Amino acid sequence: MIDMVKLPGYYTLNEAAEVLARSHSQVARYVRLGLLKAHNLGGQKVIAQTIVHDFTPPPRGNPNFLRKKD
Repeated sequence: MIDMVKLPGYYTLNEAAEVLARSHSQVARYVRLGLLKAHNLGGQKVIAQTIVHDFTPPPRGNPNFLRKKD
């Protein structure tokens, strides 16, 4: 894949993953689930920097083990 020119105000999925301290595949999953809104630009997904910085990722791990016990 050819590197695209840096678009001011937007992150690639790899850049967003670095900012969020998550993997590329996890950020792609957030996009697929609708938790992060991405745009297609030249065959590559980009996410607005403001969206990334305002996003609070869900906790890591299996949700069944993260639930509070009654």
